[in-house]
Amino acid sequence: QGFIPVSHLLEINCQTEEDERNDILTTYVGRTINVKVIECDQERGRVVFSERAALAESGRRNQLFDDIHPEETVCGFVTNITDFGVFVDLGGVEGLIHVSELSWGRVRHPADIVQVGDKLYTIVLQVDKERTRIALSLKRLRSNPWETAEDRYKPGQVVEAVVTSIVPFGAFARLEDGLDGLIHTSELLAAGKPDGSVARLQEGQAVRVRVLNVDATRQRLGLSLRLADGSIC
Repeated sequence: QGFIPVSHLLEINCQTEEDERNDILTTYVGRTINVKVIECDQERGRVVFSERAALAESGRRNQLFDDIHPEETVCGFVTNITDFGVFVDLGGVEGLIHVSELSWGRVRHPADIVQVGDKLYTIVLQVDKERTRIALSLKRLRSNPWETAEDRYKPGQVVEAVVTSIVPFGAFARLEDGLDGLIHTSELLAAGKPDGSVARLQEGQAVRVRVLNVDATRQRLGLSLRLADGSIC
C-alpha cells in the first residue's frame, strides 16, 4: 500500500473547493488508476505515488511546458521544501520558487513561509523547456516594500517591530511584511555585553526600535533598541 497526496490526483486542482474535494476523493475508492512511484523509503515502510506524474509522459510534459509562459500567474500545490527553495506542482510539471523569490524580507528557511500541500498562486519568471525547468516567484505577487521604505521610514523614527531571529551579531526585527532590519549587538540593550544582550530578546517578541538608516537599494535597514540619548525605546 502507498499514499497519494491530494495534490497528485488528476481530478483535484488548486481551484477545487474543500467540499467538492471531499466528494471527489470518495469517488476514488475502489477505482483502478495508473500511478508513478515518486518516493520509496523501505526503512520507514513509506511509498508515495502520483497520478499526475504517471500521466506526464514526454508528449504531455511538452504540451504543459508550451502552455506556461513568463509573467503569467499560475496556481499549484507545494510538493517539496528544500533549503534552497520550494517545488510546486503545476498540473503535471513542477516549478521551483527559489528561496530568494519567496519573500521581499529575510527568509531563514522556506518551511517558515509555506508547508507541503499548500495551494499557492505564483508568477512565472522563466520557462526552460530544454532543461525542463520552470522558475516561479511568490514575492512578486506583492508590491516591493523596499521601493517606498526610504519615504516611510526616516533615521531617528521610533516604530514597533517584531523580533524574527536571533543571530550571533545581533537580532533581526520585522517592521512590516517583507521589511526586516538588523539590530546589531552594539545597539542592543546591554551595550558592551553581546551575549547577555542577545539573550534578552526572543523570537516573536514585540519591541520598539529606533531607525538608524535605510538603504533601499541594498535592502538594508539598521535598527537600535536605544534612543539617541542612550535611553531605552
